[in-house]
Amino acid sequence: METTDWHELEKEHFAETVASAMEQLARKDDVTAIIVVAPPRTLARLRLIIRPDIKKRIIAEVGKDLARHPIWDIEKQLLG
Repeated sequence: METTDWHELEKEHFAETVASAMEQLARKDDVTAIIVVAPPRTLARLRLIIRPDIKKRIIAEVGKDLARHPIWDIEKQLLG
């Protein structure tokens, strides 16, 4: 019997939550361009679950984990 990988399940749940939030915001505010920044594995999961009409609005993807970076460094990495 395999043990449940709770950490992996939480990552999947997080990606689903992000996809749902993106969809709600995109439709509510009529967003036409989205840039997705996420760790590579999360980005791959998002590609699988984001609805086609939202995928059409994605103009760029950045496969980086910037969660623990200060804002000035995130800006530098995304703009530089």
